Amino acid sequence: MSDKLTEEQIETIRLELQAGRKLNAVKLCKQWTGGSLVAAKNYVESLPAGPETVSWHKDLNGKQIDEILDAIQEGSKLKAVKLYKESTGVRLKESKVFIERLMHELGIEQRKGCAATILLFVIAGIATLPLLLNS
Repeated sequence: MSDKLTEEQIETIRLELQAGRKLNAVKLCKQWTGGSLVAAKNYVESLPAGPETVSWHKDLNGKQIDEILDAIQEGSKLKAVKLYKESTGVRLKESKVFIERLMHELGIEQRKGCAATILLFVIAGIATLPLLLNS
């Protein structure tokens, strides 16, 4: 089955596994190979974990790597993903997975958006509205 997958696809599957997303790794494998679900599951489970560190794409030069690392250091994950995608030509999903894995290895916490917090306050406000109207 590995003859149907590119090196980048195999690396993406490994990164999904390392991130604890085995189901997504199997889905990607099935999608990319056109094989059965059982074959994809067996392939994913047979994959060696691979190196613990990420390996940069072969088409990147030192300047591009520096730009990506600068974007990460600035806290701009989106910019880093965009730079990686544009520089390597890999898909958006693969670029995102790579940058997230790199950030994890560098010990950089991914900032969570405030949208969930805002939504929580909106829901809480709506829930207490009847209490306010009755008083």
